[in-house]
Amino acid sequence: MIIIPAAAIFLGLKFIKISTVDPPIVNPTKFSGKIEDSPFQKEYLSKEGLVVVNVWATWCKPCIQEIPTFKKISKEHPNIKFVFLSIDEDPEKLKTFLAKNTINDITFQNMEYMDAIKTFLGGNGLLGYSAIPLTFIIKDGKVIDKNIGSIDYTEFTTQLKELQ
Repeated sequence: MIIIPAAAIFLGLKFIKISTVDPPIVNPTKFSGKIEDSPFQKEYLSKEGLVVVNVWATWCKPCIQEIPTFKKISKEHPNIKFVFLSIDEDPEKLKTFLAKNTINDITFQNMEYMDAIKTFLGGNGLLGYSAIPLTFIIKDGKVIDKNIGSIDYTEFTTQLKELQ
């Protein structure tokens, strides 16, 4: 066991520099559209049936690893709509990723409605969500389930079959 005298800790703290850089100013109206006006509402929420929304990011390794699983499940369940919603802050990284990987990402067409979508999905915490990947199951326009973390193929497909 190592014992550090309190005076050494105090002196050490005196030399730690804390960043005082102001966060970037975000236009408060940039993402303030109403969900009722969003393409997400029109294409997915206003329709009957199941919709799976996966909240992800290009920098999230588990998110990237589960994309093939979602592709497989979506092929097996063509009557269920699968969409991806990115929380990436760098649109260029997202564009580059989407140019190389074909997924039904709805981020760009819903950009001005992001806050409304996050509120609808119950988002809070860092960037609107406390953890990713995060997968929501929506039935007839209402969120009925949320899976935090990577999905398990067998468990998730069983869950979807029970909800149909």
